[in-house]
Amino acid sequence: METFVSQGDGHVAVLLHNGLTDGMAVYDLGCGCGRTAQALRRSGWKGTYIGADVVPELLQELARQCPDYATVLNTTPTIAAPDGSLDIVFHWSVFTHLFPAEAYLYTAEAFRALKPGGRMVFSFLEMEDSAHDRVWQANQRLLREGKAAAQLDAFLHRDWIRRFARDSGFLEPSFTDGSDDTYHPPFWQALAVMEKPV
Repeated sequence: METFVSQGDGHVAVLLHNGLTDGMAVYDLGCGCGRTAQALRRSGWKGTYIGADVVPELLQELARQCPDYATVLNTTPTIAAPDGSLDIVFHWSVFTHLFPAEAYLYTAEAFRALKPGGRMVFSFLEMEDSAHDRVWQANQRLLREGKAAAQLDAFLHRDWIRRFARDSGFLEPSFTDGSDDTYHPPFWQALAVMEKPV
């Protein structure tokens, strides 16, 4: 539970660094049981929160912990929000479990749903980060042993993310290494931020 709390607080620190303020509308894609939602409540943040996930039981737990936050069961690569209605779309370790084409569809959907000047903030695995090598090596080990991985562990290259941004209409993305603790606690996964032009 201690890690659950500290990681959630780290998520909020990333969001605050990337412009989160009171009164904003945020969308937590792959919200799970509400690690970030609960941290937002602890921080005293006031705004409109929507959490989306594919697992009903996790959404039920989020709703129990944060009854004033909205939850959405969503199993398609869409953002369940009207055009131009959100200030920040964020997700942690979601693109790490999707095929690149699915990640792009979510990126294009985030662009649609964000207000001008809105941001998409997300984490990802990348080959160039030596800290992510253990995931790569573990997957190879399973394959050599003839075993299937429990989940898809997808890696993205920064150039692919730049292409996602360009094709969907975002400005040039910015990146933070997973070990960087300059503005918030190190995240472990790399972070990308895309901004919708004003």
